[in-house]
Amino acid sequence: MPLVTSFHSSNIYIYMPLHSFITNIKTKRKLLRINNQPTNLNQIMSKKSSNFACFFDVDGVITKGPCAIPAAKSALHKLVQYNVPYVFVSNTCMLESKKAEQLAAMLDVPVLPEQVVLAHTPMRCLTEFHHKHVLVCGQGDVEEIARIVGFKDVTTIDKLCTDFPELDMVDHTHRSQLCELIKNQGLVHGKDFRPIEAVILLGEPIHWETSLQIITDILLTHGNPNITPNSSNIGSHIPIIACNKDLVFKAVADLPRFGHGAFLTCLEALYKKLSGNDLMYTALVGKPYEISFQYAEMIANKVARAKGQTKIERMYFIGDNPEVDIVGANVYNAFLQKSKESRDSFTGCGRLAHPRLLGAKICESILVCTGVYDSTIHQLNPKLPWTIPTTIKSDALEAVDYALRKEHII
Repeated sequence: MPLVTSFHSSNIYIYMPLHSFITNIKTKRKLLRINNQPTNLNQIMSKKSSNFACFFDVDGVITKGPCAIPAAKSALHKLVQYNVPYVFVSNTCMLESKKAEQLAAMLDVPVLPEQVVLAHTPMRCLTEFHHKHVLVCGQGDVEEIARIVGFKDVTTIDKLCTDFPELDMVDHTHRSQLCELIKNQGLVHGKDFRPIEAVILLGEPIHWETSLQIITDILLTHGNPNITPNSSNIGSHIPIIACNKDLVFKAVADLPRFGHGAFLTCLEALYKKLSGNDLMYTALVGKPYEISFQYAEMIANKVARAKGQTKIERMYFIGDNPEVDIVGANVYNAFLQKSKESRDSFTGCGRLAHPRLLGAKICESILVCTGVYDSTIHQLNPKLPWTIPTTIKSDALEAVDYALRKEHII
């Protein structure tokens, strides 16, 4: 059973079972627009005061595969019309600037990189790990992403495989290549290798088998594959920070596709099988964890403040996945109901140590039927109250209309 620790600035708190996440918190009770290209937040929102904001998941809410959902495009145009701040909150692993460009082009509305909060975005706050030698895993621009969010000393899976060519043996061609290497020059490791001090899991990799092997090796050897672990006393492993526990996500296919959570499930099972110990995360970021909702609220307040608007008091979070989007929004709403002095993390997975630009009093969860959740197929389980949304709407446009009516705008 995988465990997590609570993360709060430079403090590491107690471990809690990840599989009992919902049960545990239940007991606590329940780009830029191409034509005009704005260059900063001041150019996006009008000066009209607004003390609420809309937050959108992307896959299954705004997009289906490479295309925008028509209702979502209309929803964003309506928010622009009424000068309502909006922020996109997705568990995608890519550069915020690229995601902003994609969304702006598809939706034909202004979207700045600052308005895009991805799974890894709150890692900017994990400053005590930024100077450690970290191994990053994912696909695409993972090294650049890691550096952008603050990590200074980064090694990739591919680089580690180059330094230790004997580690990746699932591909049988690597075995013959290794034999030739040893025959010609012996087994040579990369020079000046320094042990890995933390593992950063940004998203699912392309070659799962290679990444699972290498990450497990690093955990079993306490960051140094030059040593052979004592199988009778492996002990605790080096810190792991992971973002995006989504088991599945909605794409073009009718059935949901495996997400990063599926990869993490494999890693947890392999580590448990090989070490006899539970895999423990030092921090988890992305939805459904509070730190990502706090970060998104902070961004919405920056958008509002940039045009002299009042601080956000009401949040409307629109998502398609009950177990991620709705759980996250409901947990954050419960978090907001606590006094500021007693706002400990419900999930045990972290919150901003020194929250700035925060002041929301409520976070409503709106479930739409354009993605993972399909009202004609799925039924919500009342025994899992954290998955029950404030309301269910057919699509993003209906969700936005619901928010605008509640705010007496339409």
